Amino acid sequence: MSIGAYTVGTALLVLAALGVDEPSLSRAGLLAVSGGLIMAAPTALTGLLDWLALPAGSSVRRVATYHLVVMVSATVVFALAWLLQRPGYHAGDVRAGGWIAALVAEGLLTAGGYLGGTIVFVHGHRVLGESHAAPERALRPDAEPTLTRASHE
Repeated sequence: MSIGAYTVGTALLVLAALGVDEPSLSRAGLLAVSGGLIMAAPTALTGLLDWLALPAGSSVRRVATYHLVVMVSATVVFALAWLLQRPGYHAGDVRAGGWIAALVAEGLLTAGGYLGGTIVFVHGHRVLGESHAAPERALRPDAEPTLTRASHE
């Protein structure tokens, strides 16, 4: 949820900076970034729990550590963007520092997303790799695997 809120907030702030309905979009952008910041703590907690479960010293743990640092950095820069844009909320304008910091944070978010993708798609973390699994198995990964016709082929 944080990623979507941050991205929408950044897009709205940039559009406001370009002069598109500046009063409304600058306020909406700050509200969206606020939503991302509110959801950052539970998002980070689940990520931390995943990180702690990875084997210490492993390649996947190293990549996950980079991911953690980049994502926390992105959140800090989004908080800075929020602080810089906050005075513009009541004034109905977008502040240069706010949208620029949001763009920098969005760049960090993109880099963090790439690193997170490698954890899943390269290292296979939290991926079952059961292409012929029954829908029940896909919806409940903790359920016992069931044999399907395709698994016998």
